Amino acid sequence: GIPKAIVKLSNDAMSDVAKGILTTDLVEKTAAKQFKVDGKVITISGIAKGSGMIRPDMATMLSFVFTDIKATQSELQAALTIATNQSFNRITVDGDTSTNDACTLSATGMSGVNIHDCVDEFQQALNEVTRSLAHQIIKDGEGATKFVEVCVKGGASNDDCLEVAYTVAHSPLVKTALFASDANWGRILAAVGRANISGLNIEDINISLNDVSIIQAGEPDESYTEAAGSNEMAKDTIVITIEIGDSASQESVWTTDFSYDYVKINAEYRT
Repeated sequence: GIPKAIVKLSNDAMSDVAKGILTTDLVEKTAAKQFKVDGKVITISGIAKGSGMIRPDMATMLSFVFTDIKATQSELQAALTIATNQSFNRITVDGDTSTNDACTLSATGMSGVNIHDCVDEFQQALNEVTRSLAHQIIKDGEGATKFVEVCVKGGASNDDCLEVAYTVAHSPLVKTALFASDANWGRILAAVGRANISGLNIEDINISLNDVSIIQAGEPDESYTEAAGSNEMAKDTIVITIEIGDSASQESVWTTDFSYDYVKINAEYRT
């Protein structure tokens, strides 16, 4: 219990804690970042767990981030909100959420540096730590064989871009095509088309896999070949870029494929 845990407290037990919170995870998830202010070192370190039922809003995910900066609770909350909206709140394994989620940021103030003296530097470092942890969760997604970014540009608003990104990322047909390394552009285009946004014009839609253009103005790119598409889909890391207009709006969501193992894990695992 708690008394035994207290006895085991130490300055180098982060790995033990990261391991202790895992459930269906296969690997520990840790991240750290340091920067200097007037010669003093500021440290931000964090751990996380999560592998399935991941669509933070949040979901079956836990993350604990620590820093030695001096800051009030409201200042930490403001910084963490910005960071999570660019990291944990932009990932999805299967679109399922649960009631068990948390992301906390704790500060000891031991560095002697006040957050007022380095707001931008602290925010950037915190963003990097939370994004690293979020990406590690996706890479360790249940049964995952691919790390996928769905980047949507040009929507009427960032919300429209996000709606399209999540619709594609949650599509079972897209996710199984990713697992099969099948450059099935029709599945991607169909998912874009059923996103709940107004004013979508197929002639405005361009889609690429990494650097390979597959759709231009709603039609297959004349230079596209199945061999080129299959080569990109066979990679461990894939960026699906979708343009739906010419505005400056842009959002990214990170996700996984759906493999046989995902079905097996969730058919056999019961909470």
